[in-house]
Amino acid sequence: MIMLVTFQEKLREQLVTSLGKQGYEICVPPHREDVLSMAKEQQPLVVLLDMYIDNPSGLEVLQQLRTQGYQGKVVVVGGRSIPSRISEAFRFGVDQVVGGPGWIDEAINFAQIETAIQTVLHSAIAARASELYESRGRMHGKDLEDWLEAERQILRGKTALPSARPTKAEPTERSKKPKKTKSL
Repeated sequence: MIMLVTFQEKLREQLVTSLGKQGYEICVPPHREDVLSMAKEQQPLVVLLDMYIDNPSGLEVLQQLRTQGYQGKVVVVGGRSIPSRISEAFRFGVDQVVGGPGWIDEAINFAQIETAIQTVLHSAIAARASELYESRGRMHGKDLEDWLEAERQILRGKTALPSARPTKAEPTERSKKPKKTKSL
């Protein structure tokens, strides 16, 4: 699920339509004060955050999300047009920045936004594909079927994103390789 945080009605409608056509499930907070509670309740994979919002600002929303413990991905829209805030946004854990100067007045590049979303989810999809691969008894390599299934599971929210703090997984009985011994 993607949570869209913008209070510009036209932009919101365009993004919901475009991302919906691509198969993404979208949630939109109805009011500014609902952003944090909705993020906590819905646990979106990605927050698509308009940096031009105010009261609170996009940067304040980002900081509050991270302070609240949101560990999902954040794509900032319109960020490059305000370079003074970019380093601060990265300090608060933004994953991708989309858009440039005047992006609001120009046609929105929906392909760029979708690419940013796919990019931030890539590592989660890769981790899930690896889990599927090993659970099916395969030790190494890549399998397109596993990748596509992992992508569907991640994008449909059937599998949670890995936590921000990686943990070492213990090998399963199936994935343990037998030790070779030398014959005399």
